[in-house]
Amino acid sequence: MFDHVLCACDFSPASERAFGYALDIVERTGASLDLMYVEEIPLGIFQGDPSPAPGEKALQNRFEERCQNDLAPPSSMPSDDRISHITTRSGAVAPALAKYAEANDVDLVVMGTHGRRGVERAIVGSVAEEVLRTAPCPVLTTRALDQNENEASPSPTPIERIVVPIDFSEASRAALQYATRLTSIYDVPLVLVHVVTLPKIPAAYGVELPALSQMELLNRAKSELEKWQDEMVPAGQDASCEVTSGNPVASIHDVASAPGDLLVMSTRGLSGIKRVMLGSVAAGVLRRATGPVISSHSFPSTP
Repeated sequence: MFDHVLCACDFSPASERAFGYALDIVERTGASLDLMYVEEIPLGIFQGDPSPAPGEKALQNRFEERCQNDLAPPSSMPSDDRISHITTRSGAVAPALAKYAEANDVDLVVMGTHGRRGVERAIVGSVAEEVLRTAPCPVLTTRALDQNENEASPSPTPIERIVVPIDFSEASRAALQYATRLTSIYDVPLVLVHVVTLPKIPAAYGVELPALSQMELLNRAKSELEKWQDEMVPAGQDASCEVTSGNPVASIHDVASAPGDLLVMSTRGLSGIKRVMLGSVAAGVLRRATGPVISSHSFPSTP
């Protein structure tokens, strides 16, 4: 499933947390890992170090040295040559990452959702969202935890569950198929979640959606979700279904709020009245997620 992983690195807290997940995947799968630093040019006259930029070789050496000093103790790094250090200069970060991923048959891009600004800026929220739109493969994103969420160690929280938001679109079907393959890597329970969006009726109308209708919608959604589980989740896999109602972003976050929850979701979904997982919803989930999120506009087909 993973032969080649690309991790965008700018040494921000989110980036360092992302590196931990990338390294974990390498250790579990034997994949090769490229650590990539993109130096954005031009920096502009109001930001960054006014001194001349280092040459390509000097930039490469500085990046490798900092990776060795800051990212992880030597004992935690693979002893072979599976890790490569890549540096490049580009007018924009996201296109450089997407172009490299496509040219080098990358299976997964790993990055923080927000990075440094100024002289070392590389991965910021808008950059992460652009990579999600343009990358030729799924993207694992993770944000830096708030002070009250900080993990006890610099290593990321082990994956404890894989949670898949389902809106019954073909895009979410592909996400579920992808998630079932991930369970062979992590050996954790799989949770399918669907959010029913109930219509809001103004109080001035003097009517409410009958409670029976609400329950019927939830029951029908649960029945359909269980059909998807029976159809696509391998027999013997620990899996469950959860159906809830309300705001999709908040509801998904309520289900997958632990640092050990890995969300797998499509950035596209149904449109019109039945829409649930639209791009705006996906972006909201990404911003609020405590654990890592693997998302894609087009998950690869199951082999």
